Amino acid sequence: MPITGLKMTTSEPFEPVYREYAERFERCLRMSTYPLAVKMLKKEEDIPKLAKMPLRDMGCHLNTCQCFAISRRIGDMIAQKQEDMWCFEAALAYGFTGDNLEAYNEGLEFFLAGKTRYPDGAKDPATGSKWAHSFPRFEADKYVAIVSAPLARAGFEPDLVLLYINPAQLNQILAGIVFEWGENVPCEIAAHGGCVNYVVPPMKTGRFWISNPCFGDISTAISLPDELVFSAPLAKVAPLVAGIERRQSHRGGMPVKYRMETEGWLPDSYAEIARIMKMHRALV
Repeated sequence: MPITGLKMTTSEPFEPVYREYAERFERCLRMSTYPLAVKMLKKEEDIPKLAKMPLRDMGCHLNTCQCFAISRRIGDMIAQKQEDMWCFEAALAYGFTGDNLEAYNEGLEFFLAGKTRYPDGAKDPATGSKWAHSFPRFEADKYVAIVSAPLARAGFEPDLVLLYINPAQLNQILAGIVFEWGENVPCEIAAHGGCVNYVVPPMKTGRFWISNPCFGDISTAISLPDELVFSAPLAKVAPLVAGIERRQSHRGGMPVKYRMETEGWLPDSYAEIARIMKMHRALV
């Protein structure tokens, strides 16, 4: 069922600083879609009143990646409970039982046996089961819903900010992290469960996370071929955007100024290390 003609939901930001963060990310990275705010909700009454819910307001079920796509491309705030979901992976990983823990556990047992991967996605049941046991998930009934919205208009305090970026934009983010913290970022690429990897690992670890869209996100939510997803816990957003800006003030930002030349320009520090290492010997 195509999603067309949706009107933007309007709400004041929970904190005006969220709009500021969004504007700074957009200025530094020149992304093609809105920075995305995401929050896991523990109580149904915490669902924002202005949030659209797929079953109630659209008369259909949606994949979570489709809800994220609507939020980041169209600008709507979308909330999902288990009853709104079409793909089971998000419901299982987020621990949404729909008030039926017995049915949830039965589905979890089926999943952990590898039956969603074998025979088309794994060579045998044991291989499928091995993958399923590595699948990140929250405990059952810890949360009841998830909500997403453009960061600039998030009517809630997000747990995470998701940035859908290409490799050049990711490089700017990673360089900002090195500038601010002197650290690299863990990356666990997976073929399945994109919306799960965008949310569960960074929330459980409190760390930045890099993920790739899964086949469902690509085929049903129209993630672009060059898009990756960078997840940032809210507590790290302020120093992150500051690090990106400060690094760009030294080395430039987007758009990238491309050049390909032999023995091209190097920063002074790079040239000094090359001299110390006795590199750059002249050709005879």
